[in-house]
Amino acid sequence: MNYATQIQPIFDGRCIVCHSGVSAPEGLRLDSTNSYNNLVNVNSTQVPSLKRVEPFDPNNSYLVQKVEGTAAGGERMPLNRAPLSPAQIKLIRDWISGGAER
Repeated sequence: MNYATQIQPIFDGRCIVCHSGVSAPEGLRLDSTNSYNNLVNVNSTQVPSLKRVEPFDPNNSYLVQKVEGTAAGGERMPLNRAPLSPAQIKLIRDWISGGAER
């Protein structure tokens, strides 16, 4: 799984409309310069007991919960937009299952 060519394009196409710049919600900037370091092994600000991305564990990764709409708090992401496709969510899950490598 290649982060730059398979995962980052999802963020570029669906997420950085809101999650970019200094005003990014929860400080989560998903542009290509910041996304990996803001996700992997970083505690969620909404549910600090969960990592945004917990390598090898998509079910306990807050990113997956948010895009699937199963998170304990807040809304499904992308907010007020069409959900990610099942194929996009599968790519994210597979990337995390494989260790969330850069």
